[in-house]
Amino acid sequence: MLLKPSNTLSRLWVILRPRVWQITGLSLLLTLSAALAQISPQFVRLVIDVLIPRGEARLFLLLGAGMLLFYLLSALVSYASMYLSYAFTQAVVSDIRLRAYSRLLKLPLTRFTTERSGSLVSRVVSDVNALETMIQSGASRLLGQLFSIVVVLIILFSMDWQLALLSIIMVALMVVVTGVYQGPLRNAARKIRRRVGELTATATEAIANIGVVKTFANEDFELGRFQNENDNYVQLNLDRRKQVGWMEGLVGLSAELGLGSLLLYGGWLIVQRGLTVGELSAFLLYLNNLIRPVMSVMFFNNSLQAGIAALERVSDLLEDEPENEGDLLAVKPGVLSFDNVKFRYPESETAALSGLSFRVLAGQTVALVGPSGAGKSTVANLLSRLYDPAEGMISLAGHNIRDYRLQSLRKAIAVVPQDPTLFSGSVRDNIRYAKPEAEAAEVEQAARLANAHNFILELPQGYETEIGERGVKLSGGQKQRIAIARAILKEASVLILDEATSSLDAESEAVIQDALEGLFSSRHEVTTIIIAHRLSTVQKADRIFVIDRGRLIEAGTHQELLATGGLYRTLYNLQVGEEAISAP
Repeated sequence: MLLKPSNTLSRLWVILRPRVWQITGLSLLLTLSAALAQISPQFVRLVIDVLIPRGEARLFLLLGAGMLLFYLLSALVSYASMYLSYAFTQAVVSDIRLRAYSRLLKLPLTRFTTERSGSLVSRVVSDVNALETMIQSGASRLLGQLFSIVVVLIILFSMDWQLALLSIIMVALMVVVTGVYQGPLRNAARKIRRRVGELTATATEAIANIGVVKTFANEDFELGRFQNENDNYVQLNLDRRKQVGWMEGLVGLSAELGLGSLLLYGGWLIVQRGLTVGELSAFLLYLNNLIRPVMSVMFFNNSLQAGIAALERVSDLLEDEPENEGDLLAVKPGVLSFDNVKFRYPESETAALSGLSFRVLAGQTVALVGPSGAGKSTVANLLSRLYDPAEGMISLAGHNIRDYRLQSLRKAIAVVPQDPTLFSGSVRDNIRYAKPEAEAAEVEQAARLANAHNFILELPQGYETEIGERGVKLSGGQKQRIAIARAILKEASVLILDEATSSLDAESEAVIQDALEGLFSSRHEVTTIIIAHRLSTVQKADRIFVIDRGRLIEAGTHQELLATGGLYRTLYNLQVGEEAISAP
């Protein structure tokens, strides 16, 4: 009943099937361990019914030696089964965890907008850990216990069928009690797994944005959010524990009542039918050998329901559709074009792009400008295939970008965002993230091109300086230059600078502009797209595309667009006026 077939357990079998020979070998070892455990009661019967009446020291010594060898063998088999079952569990769970994390990394970006990242991480870590408990319990106990139950029942019926029938009634009562609680325990376990995901997501979200939390002095507010989730989690566990307590209590009561009944009835059989004291003692020991595995299997139901709830969440992740991709491996430099591209973000009701079309020649430097919300950054997101357009086509070197392998396409594109993401680790590690196999000289050359080499050498440990999570030990300009160095090291054929200098002061912007100009002059084959709000940063671009409301409305050089007198000139005049007002 506990192993009733279900879609979820079928999923588990798919995971376990490649290890069928390991499962078979472990099952045989557990069976041997369980079989050895059924010999001990016979020692009691021999001592009481044979050795004591005969009173021969030689027989005591022989049985003692035999018992010593037997218990040594049992201990070795028990240890081997315990260790190998644990090793098996760790191998299975490690495989599941890696598969789940691999699938998580390959999910489309839209998947991360429907569920908080902390909850998704919980599926990989917390839910897999809960699954580990179920598999370990099953691998180390369930197989051997089920075999023990069958063997002990056969022995009990061979000894006395009347006493055995009483034992069957007791076991049946224990099974009924467990069955009543199976459904409620599974539902409770599902609620707990979901709550663990919310608890993890709440904490992860606050820690990831700890700077904002502190800036607004919202530590108490975040503590309150977490406490609310934690209180709900505690209450769900208490409610579930009540059900588990009732189940275990009633199963234990059934076992105690059955044992008492058998003791009384067995004593009556000694008086009335000549059953020996040794036989009753052995029967009661066998009965204990029956009760223990039955209770173990019944209580395994607790781990089983929690494990099934966790497996459902992990399986949902494993069965999520990954990003779709094509088969083309080589991404060569070539013309980049947007042809009537339309796109709307999943969480938005308005279109980000409404039929955008433009063409960029290989090695050309172009700029995308326009009002905030015009759709400029969406171009970078679509080109990297973080999202796919609803209509139209984006092509690179004559191929639809959907036809490329994602890894190949994204290796050919380097993006420097407005707020670059850095990882905990050293400066060198962060630059080398674009090319993990890069030599030290390559890293330093990229840093020089990004005007980052000098300030890096001034850090306490130079390139080996730890920068903290998200680069908290660096200034905005320093982080931006490291991000540019990382993009340079990538040696991509398309470089996208998405508002790369908009959040910097004038001095930092000038340094980075010098770095970019040096980069453009040293690598003519790189197609560069500058997405900018400050028009002073794009005046040297080969062509400037003006975007408004998701459409291309103007195109030309800086001088041509000023002469046209359209939106570009309006934006330029506004910025020149603002700069004049802000000048000392």
